[in-house]
Amino acid sequence: MNVNPNASEPSEAKFTDLAMRLRSLNEGDVAVLDSIAAGAAAIPVLRELLFERDAAGIFEPRTKAVQALAALNAFGVLKEFVMKWQPASDPVERLGDEAVLSAAARALATTGDEEAFVILFGVAREHPAPGVIEALGRCKRPESIPALIAALTDDCAGAAAEQGFRSMGQEAVPALVDAALNVVTGASGRETPSSIRRRRRAFSLLFELGATREVWDRVRESIKDQDDEIAALACRIGVSAADQAQVRECGGRLMELLRRVAWPVRQEIEDCLIDNYDFANELVVRALREVSEIKSLEIERARFIRSLRKVISKATARNGAWR
Repeated sequence: MNVNPNASEPSEAKFTDLAMRLRSLNEGDVAVLDSIAAGAAAIPVLRELLFERDAAGIFEPRTKAVQALAALNAFGVLKEFVMKWQPASDPVERLGDEAVLSAAARALATTGDEEAFVILFGVAREHPAPGVIEALGRCKRPESIPALIAALTDDCAGAAAEQGFRSMGQEAVPALVDAALNVVTGASGRETPSSIRRRRRAFSLLFELGATREVWDRVRESIKDQDDEIAALACRIGVSAADQAQVRECGGRLMELLRRVAWPVRQEIEDCLIDNYDFANELVVRALREVSEIKSLEIERARFIRSLRKVISKATARNGAWR
């Protein structure tokens, strides 16, 4: 019986071809399916691709590798990748690398594995890429709250952190109240932009999650906040949770803010007044009468009148009668 010394070559050629197709933007999807069909034998090829760097920032082939590795339950490779991940110095390359890191983190979050959570928590503190924060939020672990709070300051990862808090629900409320009230000032003595971003998002989440009277008692003074968006959110919390006298106080403050805020805060205030027109109608009608008596061509006045008329029109249409 003759033995062909090159019998293993077709298999090696197969995986060489697979590696090339995985790197192809045109054939990547089919190559992923072929990788999964090949089973564990494809893992070394997928690992090699995952750990590659791409100076052009092209990330799709590596995210395809993440997809295939997850389907093959090769989570050990993904854990290794996330633990060893370091940001590239070049911003274009780093952007692509972060996309791959995010994909790997999301895959790890599906495992429910304790080791995976520890890895995600560790990387989130140093590299809060949106996918990492999203993955951490999916774990629904109270231990992740500090990392999610920190991510609220980030333009990119903030939305992922918000979604994480939504999934936690009321369990996250105490931490969100603290985050909403924690004002960080810079060298100028003014609040830093990142602090404002964090507090705006925290107040928005508190309102969205359904603030209680206990929450309102803690944030009540924020209706006087120097940031109009935060003041408006605090007022909306008060309207939903305060007693009648305090609700009227919040209504008066909302009318004051409505005079000067820009869209979309203006629209949010209008919607709040429409939804709570039982108490707001007197405030709105009186404000419209007073501002109409002022003879001025100021844009701010015209916009205020337009908002008041919009509130009255929509509330009347909803309630079926003039208040």
